[in-house]
Amino acid sequence: MNKQATIIRAIIVDDELSAHENLRYLLQQYCPTVQIVGEAFHVDEAVILIEETTPELVFLDIEMPYKSGFELFNSFETVSFHTIFVTAYDQHAIRAFSVSAIDYLLKPIAIDLLKSAVEKVALKQEAQHFMERISVFQENNSHPAIRKLSIPYKSDYIIINIEDVLYIEADRMYSIIHIKSDKPQKTFLYAKKLSYFEELLIVNENFCRTHRSWIVNLDYVVSYSKKEHQLSVDTNTQLPVSKSYKEIVERKLGFSS
Repeated sequence: MNKQATIIRAIIVDDELSAHENLRYLLQQYCPTVQIVGEAFHVDEAVILIEETTPELVFLDIEMPYKSGFELFNSFETVSFHTIFVTAYDQHAIRAFSVSAIDYLLKPIAIDLLKSAVEKVALKQEAQHFMERISVFQENNSHPAIRKLSIPYKSDYIIINIEDVLYIEADRMYSIIHIKSDKPQKTFLYAKKLSYFEELLIVNENFCRTHRSWIVNLDYVVSYSKKEHQLSVDTNTQLPVSKSYKEIVERKLGFSS
């Protein structure tokens, strides 16, 4: 099985429209893993664009009106993106690498050098994701209860806190993880059966299987109906409680015998 290529979300910053068009074409033709999520024509516009789109890579010109490309970094306390400088001048190379640039490409852009620079970014991204997964593994194994969960999402991984999980729903050979979040993405599909999570969360006392299709974080239960055999999670969702799980659910919710 071929490994799925990691998508690199990128923006282009250059004051010349022709430079945008040329780089965009080269990336589409020769670097299909690069997804252009925005384009800017000066530094101030680029700062706003980076804050809005959070790219992983910035293709950055140096000689631009008003502000040099180097001044972009003054706007960020922490630089969370990789940079490939693309310029017509070679006298800035030393300074470019002093701000941890991935590469420095001269115009007109050589295709092999562009592909090499993008590959460097991809390798750094893979290393970063690997270290994040190792960190989650180490944190989980240093505590009796699982604290974080690494979820495959698109070509990357989303790291979520277990305490933010509302409930987990069975969907044949998959599970749907529902989380409490102020972000648009509130559900994640995971290629594991519900029994996997039942075993994983067995030491997390606040999680309880309530039905063959549901595991619930009892911390978010706001009401329980003995008559209807269901509980309400976070005021918006009613989930069933089957007879086989009724006793343990009621015990964990504090009902007396």
